[in-house]
Formats: sequence, structure tokens, C-alpha cells
Amino acid sequence: MNSLRRFISLSLLFSFFIMSYTGVVLFLAPKGRVANATNWELLGLDKTQFSNLHVSFMVLFLIGMLFHIYLNWNALFNYFKNKSREFSLFNKEFLLAFSLNLLFLIGTLLYWVPFETLFDFQDRLKSSWEKTQSFSNEKANLYEHGKRRLNIHP
Repeated sequence: MNSLRRFISLSLLFSFFIMSYTGVVLFLAPKGRVANATNWELLGLDKTQFSNLHVSFMVLFLIGMLFHIYLNWNALFNYFKNKSREFSLFNKEFLLAFSLNLLFLIGTLLYWVPFETLFDFQDRLKSSWEKTQSFSNEKANLYEHGKRRLNIHP
């Protein structure tokens, strides 16, 4: 049983690292049409491959979490007990953890600061990729226009 717990925990750790890495890459990557138009790659992987990795490891993480919860049910259940060892759902740690997650949920959906700042940064970053692509297209169009004016055919 200890070996299975270790295996599950290490699998969760590795999948968490890969999901975090691919999540950061996808956060910074250009929008899909720009990534496709420019054949955008990082470390030999395109945006679709990063997205596929992210989803695959998310599924592995979720399955691993189910096993982790099953294997550690008693320890997790103990988090809901008070000092006199009685079940108490609304203890201080539960309320803090729940409040933090609720804050992130509502802050994201209602676009509160600092969530607004984060998403505006992401928008500006992704838009900057479009400007680069647009500039490249303009240069290519000027090149083609110049070739036509000079009657140059490849």
C-alpha cells in the first residue's frame, strides 16, 4: 500500500509540473490563428501539441487525485475534525481554504483586480503576437508587389 501511495503521489507531482509548464506556455503563446499562420513553436512543439499535453496531463492528474483521495481518505477526513476529535465541517482552515477558492472564482468571473490585471497582461501579450504577424504579412505583401512591378517571376 505504501508503494502505491508513493507511486500515486509522484505521478501527481510530475503531472502537476507538466500541467504548470504547459499552462504557462499556453498563457504566453499567441492566439490560435496567429500560432498557425506563423507556425509558432517552442522547443519543437506547436500550440496544438502543448494544448494536447495540457489536457492529457490534466486527465492523468484528475484520475491520480481520485486515487489519492481514496488512499488518504482517513487523513483527509481528519482535517474535518475539531480539537475534541468531533466532525466539524466549518473549521477555521476549511473556511479559509473555501474563501480563498471562492475569491478566485468570483474575482475571475467579475474581472476584479488583480485578476483583471493578469488577464489584461495576457491580452496585450497575445495581441503583440498579432502585430508581429501583421507586420510580417505587410513585408511579404510589399515584397510580392515589388516583384510584380519589376516583372520578376520565380
